[in-house]
Amino acid sequence: MFSKRIFTSISMGCLLFCLTVNYAAAKNPPQVGDRLEDVMSYSLPAPGPEEHRTYLGLSPDQDSMTLQELEAAYVLVEVVGVYCPVCHTQAPDMVRLFHRIQRDTALSGKLAMVALAAGATPMEVEHLLRTWRFPFPILQDGDYSLHKILGEPDTPFTFLIDGEGNVLYAHLGRINPDNLFNELQKLP
Repeated sequence: MFSKRIFTSISMGCLLFCLTVNYAAAKNPPQVGDRLEDVMSYSLPAPGPEEHRTYLGLSPDQDSMTLQELEAAYVLVEVVGVYCPVCHTQAPDMVRLFHRIQRDTALSGKLAMVALAAGATPMEVEHLLRTWRFPFPILQDGDYSLHKILGEPDTPFTFLIDGEGNVLYAHLGRINPDNLFNELQKLP
């Protein structure tokens, strides 16, 4: 009887310890005011389509890229999951947002827009490009490395950073594209 109580106590203690360690290890996604220097310098595979490379200012033979290499003063990033139903539902809104940004003379030259496909294979990125018809690049984060640096946010997670990696906007879940566009128009 005594050993059963000790075993139960030790088991409960170990369970509580494991839950506490997992909770403590979990990071929060970036918030407005955070600085993401490691995200800016993280190397990702360059997008495949030539028009996406041109949009980002990459050379045709460039195999990898970082966000800090982009000539844009701001980068709007949407972290997506290939099998995320909300991401699929939001895709048309993101396409419309991109076109609104491109038509806005104040924003089009200073804001780049990319999607980051967390955990996606090259074939899955190609599928997303065909399905969503994004006119902007979908960057592959096949091993979730950048996703982990971002605190492993659920998808979709949308954030805006400046050239130094300062987070100016962060939103977990489906966005309201009109509200986001209004916020983007306030950029200096």
